[in-house]
Amino acid sequence: MFLEEVYACDLPFEVRSVLDLGANIGLSAFWLSRRVKFGHTPSSHATSLIAVEPAPENAAVAELNLLSNGLLAELVRAAVAQQAGEAWFESRNESNLGRLVSDATAGPTGIRVPVVGIRELLRRFPGGVVDLVKMDIEGGEADLLGHDVDWLAGVKALMVEWHDDRADSRPLISNVLAAGFRHVPINIQRQENLSLFLRHGI
Repeated sequence: MFLEEVYACDLPFEVRSVLDLGANIGLSAFWLSRRVKFGHTPSSHATSLIAVEPAPENAAVAELNLLSNGLLAELVRAAVAQQAGEAWFESRNESNLGRLVSDATAGPTGIRVPVVGIRELLRRFPGGVVDLVKMDIEGGEADLLGHDVDWLAGVKALMVEWHDDRADSRPLISNVLAAGFRHVPINIQRQENLSLFLRHGI
């Protein structure tokens, strides 16, 4: 992430709020904080950063990383979906590959985790609007973008890492475009499964 800067992109506005879905151990939140004007204790620009991570081990490390780097962030220890509740989460040896699964496929590494609704997260930002949503949720994008995408009305820019082995990105991209965004592929030389969407008029 830091060497290749896979999230590097030029946004046509100043980002002061970020919703990090799939924060893992907090590195993406830290990287974003270095590139935009928010989140550091000394900054007069600080407004809001919410990092969402369901894996308990990852969330514990993320909390330490955010605190040790002086980031003013709210860490939500949960998965994200259209509706709040609980779900099975399958942990993996690789800390960045855990994902939500059905109870029938949870296996021995499956644990129950809380699920926070995407609209509830947006309501935590002033006016229910966030500048940038970063989404890397190992196939969970199918739930958030596969139907009922009215929540995107509160988003200015959306950055998604696709997982086509778990969710076909093509209809999801079409849904985002239909919600009033334009598609800007980024860093295709380094990572082909990453997309940036900017709301029309921005």
